[in-house]
Amino acid sequence: MPKKSRVSRSKRLSTSGTLLILVGLLLIAVVILILKPGTASPTKGALPEEERANALAAGKPTFIFLHSLDCVPCKEMMAIVAQVYPEFDNKVVLVDVDVYADENANFLRDEMVRAIPTLVFYDRSGQRRVYVGVMEAAQLRLTLVTLAGGQ
Repeated sequence: MPKKSRVSRSKRLSTSGTLLILVGLLLIAVVILILKPGTASPTKGALPEEERANALAAGKPTFIFLHSLDCVPCKEMMAIVAQVYPEFDNKVVLVDVDVYADENANFLRDEMVRAIPTLVFYDRSGQRRVYVGVMEAAQLRLTLVTLAGGQ
């Protein structure tokens, strides 16, 4: 009889361990989705310089968000972008750039990134404005409204 009890207990521990792992993986996926803003670019998966060039060639206002995935101000800014940007998804192209991804090194030099988070805004005519640091949600919203032409 003790063997049956051990098997039962072992089975319960195995089942609860598996459940715990699955819940943990689900939480990690949710956090990644919340913290990482999507990209509205039609060239999703392209290099940032291609996304920027395509958007500017089409005369679309463009917001380039340069950040790392682990710096505290970057995480704060990611949450703000995730909160505000969806309102502008079809009006302003978002180019989301992880500064630590090797393939982005040339783009970082081209954009002259010296600190993160860095926010670069291009209007329809290609004029560039840069903001370094965490921008408040209201200020980001106002900047994107202006960039989108008040639409």
